[in-house]
Amino acid sequence: MIFEPMHARSTAFFGNVQTGCLRVQPIMHIAQTISELGGDPHQVFAAVGVSADLFAHPDNVISFEMMGNLFKQSVEATGCQHFGVQLGANAAANTMGLLGEVIGQCVDVGTAIGYLQQNFHLHDRGALATRTIEGPMASLGYVVFDGSIPAIDQISDAVIGIGVGIMRALCGPEWRPTLIKLPHRRPDNVRPYQKFFGCIPEFDAERVALYFPTLDFKRKIAGADPEKFAVLKEDLKTIASLNDLSFVDQVQRVVYGLVALRRCSLDEVCAQFSMNKRRANRLLEREGTTYHRIMQDALRIHAERLIVNTDMNFGKIAAALNYADASVFSRAFRGWHGCSPKVWRAENSQPAAIVSRSAKKL
Repeated sequence: MIFEPMHARSTAFFGNVQTGCLRVQPIMHIAQTISELGGDPHQVFAAVGVSADLFAHPDNVISFEMMGNLFKQSVEATGCQHFGVQLGANAAANTMGLLGEVIGQCVDVGTAIGYLQQNFHLHDRGALATRTIEGPMASLGYVVFDGSIPAIDQISDAVIGIGVGIMRALCGPEWRPTLIKLPHRRPDNVRPYQKFFGCIPEFDAERVALYFPTLDFKRKIAGADPEKFAVLKEDLKTIASLNDLSFVDQVQRVVYGLVALRRCSLDEVCAQFSMNKRRANRLLEREGTTYHRIMQDALRIHAERLIVNTDMNFGKIAAALNYADASVFSRAFRGWHGCSPKVWRAENSQPAAIVSRSAKKL
């Protein structure tokens, strides 16, 4: 079960996460994973310029850029293309500290995921968690805000592993996703994915997501304690009140999530805040931005990620971003970069990682 005794330092420092960063708890075991795969963690940390002490306490914070460089260097050091899968699968049951403790004491899975979404920024300020319900199928997803993060494919793989671990902690160790989607090219070896997740993911997908029956949200969480939940909920509420997001930050998170889900419009965003368009625009202008600017940034970043990390054709990318067709998308892209998506892909896409012949870990 996710509940663990709470320590004073955890309460004091949880939520102290800056923009573009996250708590190190989900990857605290990275040195162990590097070693298991035949690499030298000390050399990896030195190459990236990070101290091993960073991973000594779960409430320490790492930037997404640093984490991406760390993952990239770990792949090179181990020769393991599925490093992110291994890291995510080996993560501890609670990767989110106090937030993890709270969701472990919720009455059912749906309530737990609601708390996860609402308070995710206390744990991670470089991405957001998404949830969809489409009839009998539901999904949990993860959207990174910065499109230039190194090794985003490895981060996506690790996130899915961690997500599966969270669902197994809530639903039981035998839980399996119905489908996994990953927004990167299919690797040469898919056996590790099947081994850890029980299925082969759909690659070249629009977004990171794991799918499962909607009925799973109604599952009761074994061992949940209402009294512990009440105490932890108040602790979380207090910390959340001290770490409020600005209105612009809140809108950005909503827009990035809705773009990934193909549902973004000003009306939809305003509905999320129960306010009319005039008031929303006024508040954004007061903080120095506009809905249009936020929306264009979200579309551009999502487009860049799909162009660089997948082999999706431009028609599919246009559809993923709700453009009428590839030509309309191409015009928008030229406005962002001054060149066509085809030229930009040729200049920015990275070749598949070369795996050391000595690395044979599965």
